[in-house]
Amino acid sequence: MRYSSPATIWTVAKREMAITAKTRAVQITVALLLLVTIGGITAANFFLGSDDEPDTVAVVEMPTEAFDNSGLDARGADDADQAAELVRNGDAEAALVPGDEGWDLISQDGNPSQTMTATINQVVEAYSSQTALQELGVSPTDYAQALPEITVNLVSVDEADGAASSENEIFSVLTVLAAAMIIIFSVITFASLVGGRVTEEKSSRVVEIILSSVRPLDFLAGKILGVTIFGFVTTLVLVGAGAAALGFTEFSDHFSLDWGLFGVMLVGCLLGLLFFGSLYAAAGSLIQRTEDLQSTQTPILILLILTAYVPAFGWNSLDSTLLQVAGWLPPFSMLTAPMQYAVGNFGAAQLALSYLLFAATTAAVIWLVARIYRGAILNNGKKMTWRAALKG
Repeated sequence: MRYSSPATIWTVAKREMAITAKTRAVQITVALLLLVTIGGITAANFFLGSDDEPDTVAVVEMPTEAFDNSGLDARGADDADQAAELVRNGDAEAALVPGDEGWDLISQDGNPSQTMTATINQVVEAYSSQTALQELGVSPTDYAQALPEITVNLVSVDEADGAASSENEIFSVLTVLAAAMIIIFSVITFASLVGGRVTEEKSSRVVEIILSSVRPLDFLAGKILGVTIFGFVTTLVLVGAGAAALGFTEFSDHFSLDWGLFGVMLVGCLLGLLFFGSLYAAAGSLIQRTEDLQSTQTPILILLILTAYVPAFGWNSLDSTLLQVAGWLPPFSMLTAPMQYAVGNFGAAQLALSYLLFAATTAAVIWLVARIYRGAILNNGKKMTWRAALKG
């Protein structure tokens, strides 16, 4: 049979996926991640929904009776400033005040729950209809012409005072942080498997038998591809579980989540699995004993921890020079670029360009790893250093 590189790569990839699926440590890790994801959302929903008291809305130039039977507690205010002060002090969850176009709904972050927003829209529409009927009678034509603007604009307290607020993007940042935690756990779990498996095959001399009939680079590509596919699919399952948990609870009513950001993060996850999986493969090929694996993996682990550390502790200072640079610098851009996009510091074109730069860097790393793997995998002498492997 004629040798085929694509067929060989796919065969090795399927073998790696099967082995990974049967690994007990992987099964336990995925189960724990599912439990934490679903349990965390359920617990948050419980605590957010534990207060049975109706939400209070401060109202200006509208009778509080308009909110009867709405499920909201209306509180009258003299003017917009007083209503905004009630929201700021926590005496009201939101304030409904006349605006330039219809009504303005003021809240702490400019994003009240979907349930409250829908209810207030219904109240405003009903009140506007009653006002028009009182002024013009029952004539449908006159009523349609006299119906005032009923658009409810979402405005934060700071915006009501004329100051711009960046808090409107806070939930988008939280979305990225939530996805980032899942992605980091996936990369740590699956990318590191490549290095361990390479070392096991080398120490047992199994790789010498395999490479007698398979090209080294095809074998390496299959290993990286198989683990990457399995890790990416697992990440999709975890994100899907989180989405399902949100759908079955009222958690999403309390926060405005941008689901498109999860798609952006998944692209970064795919590149991260390829990038770090390749580096771990090179680390595994440098040694003969699994006991020595930690010494060659330590630089990779430090880089991975820094990749997670930068956005996790810098999300509240994304305008800083360090975070701006991190949005362009691979592999830190894997998580930092989507966060910059979430707050508006990056546009779609900048985000795409950042990921293209990460993809090009990943391709260069894979080329370098292939060179190291080819020269180190059959070396049965003493442990090779990264410097010696790069020179060889």
